[in-house]
Amino acid sequence: MTTRTRRELVTEALVNLGVLAAGQQPDAEDFEMVDNMYEPMVAWLEAAQIIDMDNTVDAIPAEWFNPLAVLLADEAALGFGLPGVPAAPNSPSPVAAAIDKLRLATYARPTYEIQKTEYF
Repeated sequence: MTTRTRRELVTEALVNLGVLAAGQQPDAEDFEMVDNMYEPMVAWLEAAQIIDMDNTVDAIPAEWFNPLAVLLADEAALGFGLPGVPAAPNSPSPVAAAIDKLRLATYARPTYEIQKTEYF
């Protein structure tokens, strides 16, 4: 299983916002602002039971990378004066599509929750 780093995720989020061109290095202020939004976003995704990072702070599974970059970009958009991640013709609602992709990537994984039963 290949993984990507948190630094790469923050950089990709800045590219998704159009703040950073591909191949450029982010400014320290921009990087720090987006990086500070990473942990609250992951906490929300875990609370909503969409993903479970299992204490992998700097090892992001490759199949989660692009959806997480879209979600992180959307969280950071207001800091750059943008309303959110720009929609595209193939994705009119990029945030909903990213959440759906994360759910598909984690579907059918064991939850280790106790099964609730109903007795008749």
